[in-house]
Amino acid sequence: MGSAEEDYNFVFKVVLIGESGVGKTNLLSRFTRNEFNHDSRTTIGVEFSTRTILVGDAVVKAQIWDTAGLERYRAITSAYYRGAVGALVVFDITKHQTYDVVERWLKELYDHAEASIVVMLVGNKTDLAQAREVPMEEAKMFAEKNGLSFLETSALDSTNVETAFHNILS
Repeated sequence: MGSAEEDYNFVFKVVLIGESGVGKTNLLSRFTRNEFNHDSRTTIGVEFSTRTILVGDAVVKAQIWDTAGLERYRAITSAYYRGAVGALVVFDITKHQTYDVVERWLKELYDHAEASIVVMLVGNKTDLAQAREVPMEEAKMFAEKNGLSFLETSALDSTNVETAFHNILS
């Protein structure tokens, strides 16, 4: 008998996309290792981590893929979408320009991913709410209009991180 970490019914791949600096890497490390790194560096290429969770009666190995948000690394990311069942499109609630390009990220996602992919729009960094530039209502309406679920998170204080990943994996 293998360890509990090896016993699972499904492997589900979830991709994190969005501009550089929105907190994708810290969302990944908060969900998979319950860690937050204040000195997080720009991701080069693609990284992934796994965590096994219970979804209903099924044991799911969540494979969370983190990609570079920087344009110069984009060429290597199209294969990155292959086989993904879910995507979190992340923006920083304190930087409107990261929200303004969400449509471009969605286009790239839909151009490369399976048609059945489940997508959630995630406004990250709610711990910096006093510096908010993107109204929650605006993002919520955009998500509804585009058939996406929507949640605001904070990788720093863990707010809604579990919920976001559990919702996309259920």
